Order: sequence, then structure tokens, then C-alpha cells
Amino acid sequence: MPRFLSLVDLAIIAYFLIGVEAIWPFREKRFKEEAFINAGFLGLEGINGRIIGVGDWNGDQKLDLFTLDENKKTITVNLWNKEKFSFTSAHTLTLSSTISNIVPGDYNHDGHLDLLVMYVQNDDGGWWGSKNEKLGMEIFLGGAEDGGFQTASWKLDSSLPTQPIVFDADSSLKPSLLGLVPTEDKTDGLLRTWLNNSTGLALGPTPLRSPEQACTLANPHSSAFIDIDGDCLPDLVLHCAQSKSSLRSIQIWLNKGKSGFELSKSYDLPRGSGPLSFGDINRDGSIDIIFPTCAQQSKSTGIGTECNLNVAYNKQVPICSTEVSQSTKEGALRCRGWGELCTPDDNFQFTFDSSDPDFTSVPFSTLLSDKTGSSVGGILLHLPDQPEIPLPIRIGDYNVDGFPDLLLTVQSIVKGGVLASKEVNQVKILVNVPCSKNVPGCEGTAKSKRGFRVGSGKAWEALDSITDAEGASWMDLDDDGSLDILVQRSGAQSGERIAFIQNNFYHDAFFLKAQVLNGACEGECEPVQGGKAYNPLGVSYSGATYKFTVLDTEGHRVAQQVAQLPQTGYHSLHTPYAYFGLGRTNNYVEKLFIGTSLPQGSHSTYLESIIPNSQIIINPPYPISSDENNDTNDADRVLSREYSPVKSRSKEWKSQLYLKPGDWVPWVGVAVFSTTIILGFIVLGLNEREKKEDEKERRRKLHAINFQAL
Repeated sequence: MPRFLSLVDLAIIAYFLIGVEAIWPFREKRFKEEAFINAGFLGLEGINGRIIGVGDWNGDQKLDLFTLDENKKTITVNLWNKEKFSFTSAHTLTLSSTISNIVPGDYNHDGHLDLLVMYVQNDDGGWWGSKNEKLGMEIFLGGAEDGGFQTASWKLDSSLPTQPIVFDADSSLKPSLLGLVPTEDKTDGLLRTWLNNSTGLALGPTPLRSPEQACTLANPHSSAFIDIDGDCLPDLVLHCAQSKSSLRSIQIWLNKGKSGFELSKSYDLPRGSGPLSFGDINRDGSIDIIFPTCAQQSKSTGIGTECNLNVAYNKQVPICSTEVSQSTKEGALRCRGWGELCTPDDNFQFTFDSSDPDFTSVPFSTLLSDKTGSSVGGILLHLPDQPEIPLPIRIGDYNVDGFPDLLLTVQSIVKGGVLASKEVNQVKILVNVPCSKNVPGCEGTAKSKRGFRVGSGKAWEALDSITDAEGASWMDLDDDGSLDILVQRSGAQSGERIAFIQNNFYHDAFFLKAQVLNGACEGECEPVQGGKAYNPLGVSYSGATYKFTVLDTEGHRVAQQVAQLPQTGYHSLHTPYAYFGLGRTNNYVEKLFIGTSLPQGSHSTYLESIIPNSQIIINPPYPISSDENNDTNDADRVLSREYSPVKSRSKEWKSQLYLKPGDWVPWVGVAVFSTTIILGFIVLGLNEREKKEDEKERRRKLHAINFQAL
């Protein structure tokens, strides 16, 4: 007998034929091709200046951009709009002077992002860096009722044109400045500190133990506030100019807590060295130094020729196989335990000798050679006709394998015909790869060192098609967990000055994003004078350090170190968070160590069993003064808290984890849901079958004849 469809069956069929599109849980992907994709201008089309700053202005955990107009007098705050997937112009700031640089930061420690603006004083058309020229500085406070700038601002004492760097001078988690101030008797200026006291930044002595040994900062310079000896305390790396010479050198001042910074080591850099960058290139848990050297460079074009890529590896004690550190009989550190990564190594060492296996130097012409017939004419060291704005090599892990890659702008000579050729500026990525026989730069290096290959191919066409590049930097568009590329252009190719390149490659690996705040507020910020509470997630701390170990798929434990906002001068364009790839791992991050410049003993903490593909927000404790803790002696006093724009400060380390689900997570949910439905139908079917069998058995018993009763 034929079986007719029931109403339930018809409803199920209608559901799958008609309503499946309406309730489909997966959004259509904005970018589908697995490649670098030109995402367009994202709301910044038509701008005639440059992007000079990056930060989270409104504390929504989305990256905002600060642009400077062509006249260099107006700054525009462009906020990210997630729904429109573009930037929107929100606030402007106009000065009468020529603006040189901006540094976003929370200078009054109220949980709002502020803006330090550096501008040219005595601008009479003289050559940049003339003795009569000074650098004016003013801090424009954020947190106005409309979300923009307050009417009041802090005006700072002037410096020389050599831009000061941001650092923590007194373990207060407040940004102070270190730079050169003009003097009547010294043409090179005097190294001083603009100390932050929450009501302004006042000039004072430097926290260096022997300030007479301090060098003269180069202009421009690549000084950094970053942990060098591995103790998770940020140290000072000063990029120095040698007197009456074009040679450069560096000084490393180790952070000794309340007793200041101690000069540890000095090194002369190779001749023709360019701007310095910092990163853990070989993934050994220590910060290395990366920089170019060029035989010649043009001030008019910014192009350096006959250039080499140089990597000076930081030689420190290795990571132990045990959780606890081990020492020799003499007490020297033999290795760091993977559970004690913030143990200092006072015997760290760099070398800048090309014959040493711990120093790699390889020509860019070898690294950037390809099969397209183009050749490398040089690399862009600074903006054309603007030697005061260097373009360093940018460090970022685009393929999340745990080994940072290099982003730079090169001059390519492209063949246009039989004899014709043209010079174009392109952005290139040098992919960090293991050393092997055919990898450029690996000859004579230690086995643990790395080599680089230029990224090329059809998937890279969106990047290679830009021929008027004037710098590039890493950023995470829409905070989707992949490192994308911001390309700044001259406008010669299409008239546009900005391009965003979306990284849409699929990598079978995990990432982690982390951000250390400045301890300004306990949770949400509540103003002392009343008003609406707000979130302080936009105020990052310059100089924070992350160290951790992960297990790779073969069970080997590897260490990694990443810095947060180590450099702030000369349009550094560092993101307010740290992004690092974890590579392929089948485990949690065992221990993530976080270091700041709080007093020694309380400057670091760690988190255990961190889930990959997540973002960690860490809020350190605000330093406690003797007024708040009677057990604290005078030597441990960090600062006075007489002025406090918010009601409550963070009293202890706190962290928040935001999980970023991968594309596969919804499919797992569908699989689990479908399996549950199928198993439910099976159970219902078996239950119905069991009921029918029981009914048959009951009926048989009713019809059975009891012959013994007859």
C-alpha cells in the first residue's frame, strides 16, 4: 500500500528547499581568493597626505589611523567602522606650525588616548636640522564630550630636531620622554628627560647611572625601549651618531629598576647602516637587531644602492628542557627553564662582524632576484627629499609560522621592451625560512639561524602591481587575526596615496594577539568629577614584553619573544598590540610571561594554558605609594598619587581573553548539531520499534490458551 507524505514531511522538504538560504548561518566571505587582495582605499580615498600614527582612539579594540595633510598642519583622526568596513573621519586638529610627528599615548593617565604632537619651531625655510631650529612639543588630551580633543593641552619644553623617544623613566607606567635639549655651550644638545607627573611633562635629569657616558642621538635615530637581556624589563637602546663622522653606533642601557639604567654594552655599526628594527628572527626567545647597510644613498630619491640585509643575532643562554633554570658550579646561568623565561642573562652578546656565524649579511640583489626579468636597483631608506623620515624594515609574521617576516620598499628596474626599462617602487616581503643549501644568506651561518626568500607569484600580484610605493607597514584590518599591509604611495600611478592589501592566505597555524594596558583604571574608568564610565582598552603601554614557549607538532619546545610599541619616533607606525604567530601546534600556550617596567620583583607575571587564536588584554597593577601601603619604605616609593583623574586604579594584575573563532568553528557546530539530530532520530526510531515489539508480545499473551486450566 503506497505511503503518502505527511504534513511533517512536507514541512521538512519546504524547509530545505525554500528556507535554507534565509537561515544559513555562514556569512559570505568578503574576500574569497587565497592571496594578497587589494582591499581598496577603505574610506581614505582622496587624501593628499600620509598616515603618521596608529592607535585605538575610542577604545573599541579596533585600529584607528591618524593622517597628516599635504601641508603638514592638520591631523585627522579616522575611526574604523566595522559595519561599513572602512575608516570614517571623526576629529581634526590644526596647528599653525609644520608637524613632524605624533605619538599616541595616555599621558595624563586617565584611560583616554592622547596625542603628543611634535612640530617645527623657527621654521624660516632653513635646512632641516640647522642649529637655529628646535622641535616644539604639545600634548593634546583626548576624552572630550564629543570624543575628540579637550580644549586644554600641555605644552612641553622644546628639544632639538632629534625626536625624543617614549619610555618609562620612574617605573610609574606613565610615558616620559628621553631626548636632546638645546644648550648654549653644546651644539649637540644635552640628553634630558621630560618626566611625567600626571599634570605635565617637566624637564629633569635622566635616570642613567652614568649620564656622562651617554652618546649623542643620531638624527634620525632608531632608539628603542625594549628588553634586550631577557629579564622582561624594558631596556634602553640608544642609536648614536659618532662625532664628525657618518658612522653610527648603539648603546645598550639595562633597566635596573629603581636605581635607573646602567650602561652595559656599546657597539659600532657597519658603515652605511640604516634604520634599526627589532624582532626575534630565529625564535629562540631573545630580541635580534635587523637593519640595512648601503654603499650609497640619495637624499633626493631616498634610494640606497648596493645594499645588504643584516641580522645581528642576540646570543643568550638557551632554553632548558626542564621547567627550572640551571646554573654552573660558578653560579653562571647555563640555561633558562621554560617556566622561568624572565631570568636575566648578563652575558648576552651581539656581533657585527660579517665573519661571525651569529651575524648575517646578504645583498638585497640576491634576496630579491626573481624570474620576471626585473632587478633591484636599491631600497627606499627614507621618503624622497625628506631624510628626516626614515623607512625601516618592518617586522611581522604574515604566515603565522612563529618566525617574523620582513616588509620593505624597493626600487625595481623592470624591462619594458627590447632596450627600454623603467624604475618603479614596489613593496616586497622577505619570507623567513629555515636555512638550507639554496637559501640566500645561509652560507656559513649557524644551524639555528634563518634565511629569507622573496614572496612572489600569482597570489602576490596585488602587492607587486603597486609601482609608486613610499613605505609600507603591517596592520590587522578589522581585527580578523591576519596581518595585512598598509601601503603609502606617491600618487604617481593612480593619484591615490593609500592602498590596503588584505592577507587572505589560509595558513594551517595559530596566532595570538596581546595588549598590555597602563593600569590607569580598575575595569572601567570612572571620572573623579563625575561623568559617564568608559573603557580604557585604547591605552597601550610602550615597552611591554611577551615571552612564551609552545610545543610544535613534533613535540619540540620553542621559545619566542615579542615587544609592544618599542619605538615611537619618526612615524614608527607600530600597532598598539603585539601580534605573533604560534606556528603549527597541538597544544595551548603553556606559559605566557608579560613584563613591564614596574619595580623589580613585581614587574612581570604569567598566564597559563592560553587558547590559541585569541586576544589577551593585560592590565598591570598601578604602582602603590607609601601613602597607600604603610609597609612600603621610602626606597620603594614610585610616585605620588595626589592627582588622579579617575576613581580607582588597578591593584593587581588582571587579564581578559577574547577568543577569535576560526572559519572552521561554525562547521564544527553544524557537524555536532547534525550528529545530535541524527542520533536523536535513531533513538526515536529504536524506541518506536521497541514499542511495536512490546505491543506484539502483549497481544500474543492475550490470545494464548492456558491448557492447564481446562
